[in-house]
Amino acid sequence: MQYEELFEPIEVITYFREGKLIPLKFRWNGRVYPVRKIHGQWKENQGLARQYHFSVSSDGPDCFELIFDTGDFSWQLARVCLEG
Repeated sequence: MQYEELFEPIEVITYFREGKLIPLKFRWNGRVYPVRKIHGQWKENQGLARQYHFSVSSDGPDCFELIFDTGDFSWQLARVCLEG
């Protein structure tokens, strides 16, 4: 198992429901990853902005941490945990 910190900008398709933000899929390194499971989510204040963190997995065993920043409405891939 290998952890990497990336903090790279990514594109995310998101669903908003009842005041909640739900990532559906994201693009990283030219590949689209459907979000199959959200393992956890939390928020952190960054000055006047708030960051929403999501620990997700796609089709394989790898896990990803996605961050949505309300300061500039951007998404980034913060960390990946690669199996194998």
